[in-house]
Amino acid sequence: MSESPPLDVDADLTLTVDGAAVSIRGYGDLVVVDAPSLAAVRALKRGRTTAVLDPLLRADVRLDVRVRGRSVARATPGRDAGPVARALGVDPLSVAFGGLFLTALTEWRANSAGRTE
Repeated sequence: MSESPPLDVDADLTLTVDGAAVSIRGYGDLVVVDAPSLAAVRALKRGRTTAVLDPLLRADVRLDVRVRGRSVARATPGRDAGPVARALGVDPLSVAFGGLFLTALTEWRANSAGRTE
């Protein structure tokens, strides 16, 4: 039996998730999902929009999930996501700790600055 050729994705999509515009771009074997907030990324993992992420996670492509350009999670075919991803319930996405930390810190600071005392 012959192997099927690798998937080659050429896409430039924008979808609205909970009122937020999420960009999905394909660059051959890499698909980049860029959301404006961590809340929008969490919304991608639940509800009707999982119909978009699930096929990408099963496909033979690399997936890079970003928040405002910072990588917060990745999926690579044939690569284990690791124990932290399983504990957080984001498996098969692996956590990009640096990007996730900087994004969470940026969002926390923005929320703190917006509070009136």
